Amino acid sequence: MPAPTAEARDIVFPFDSYELPDDDIIKTYAATDALVRPCMREKGHEWGLIKTPENAPSWRNRLHFGVVEPDVARRFGYHAPAELLSSPEYRGVVRQMNGRLASLSKDAASHAADCQKEAGQTLTRGAKTSFAKLNDLKSSTFDAAKRDHNVKDATNRWSACMKAAGFDYTTPWAAARKWGAKGDPTKREIATAVSDVRCKKKTGIVAIWFSTEKRLEEKEISKDESYFNNLKNANAHYLHNARMALSKE
Repeated sequence: MPAPTAEARDIVFPFDSYELPDDDIIKTYAATDALVRPCMREKGHEWGLIKTPENAPSWRNRLHFGVVEPDVARRFGYHAPAELLSSPEYRGVVRQMNGRLASLSKDAASHAADCQKEAGQTLTRGAKTSFAKLNDLKSSTFDAAKRDHNVKDATNRWSACMKAAGFDYTTPWAAARKWGAKGDPTKREIATAVSDVRCKKKTGIVAIWFSTEKRLEEKEISKDESYFNNLKNANAHYLHNARMALSKE
């Protein structure tokens, strides 16, 4: 996977601070292993520990505004793979976990599921909260930003830029929907995506949309500080439980 550009790495929203970054998620995977290993031994199975990197960057919003990187557009068109959203370090951990699971016998896999469930209960003790509202707010602020007059003006400029290049689309998401079906990207799709990225840069639509959506998210946070504080506290408890599990390994 091509490494993200600075522009893609810098797409960080206020809501992001209320979810664990990939580096912390890897710590919870390791903590789960620390709890599962003795549980599996009691059931007569070995449980190999995954190797975790010292640092795993997060760039989950890389495709938030569609394709914004020329190299991604040239290679994938609008068929950008999900692997673009995580670092090689994180993907390496997931590969190890999937490989370990695939190597288990049916009996061992069943016992592992029981041990992982027990470990999950330990790690989430005092850390349970609902992220459903956060997910809903992500969707609503994303849609509201698209309706903002500044974003609409930038979208119209993007559309005019695309038309001048020979592509007739009213919005970037309309172009992505047309070409987003399964299958390999065609030459026409790649040409469209490349022009899409050029026009996004020329019109500044990503920066305008980004600042608008950030403002909307900040407004939602200020409206319900209690809910967002609960999210932060839940994450803090979860990581505390993970550190305690790791300290006993």
